[in-house]
Amino acid sequence: MASEIEKREVSELASLLGVNKEETLRLALREGIHELRIRKAIELYVSGKASVKQAARFAGFDLADWFAIAREKNLMVQIRPEELEEDVEALQELK
Repeated sequence: MASEIEKREVSELASLLGVNKEETLRLALREGIHELRIRKAIELYVSGKASVKQAARFAGFDLADWFAIAREKNLMVQIRPEELEEDVEALQELK
C-alpha cells in the first residue's frame, strides 16, 4: 500500500507532467526499471562478474551507449582479450 506521502507525490508529479496518476506510475516504473538495470549492470561490471558486452546487454545498450554511460559514471572500461578475439572472428565471418 502506498503511504499518503507517496500518493501526494504521485498526484503532484502527475500535475507537473500533465498526465493522469496511472500514466505517472507507468512512467515512474519504466524509468525506475531502466535505472535499476543500469545500476545492476555497473555493479556486475565493476565486480568483474560481467564483461563490457554483458553489462551493456544487461543495461539494454549497445557498446557505444555503454561507453558513454561508463564515461559519465567514471568507470574504467577494460575489454578482455577474449572479447576482442570474438569480435575479430565475427568480423572475419562477414567477409
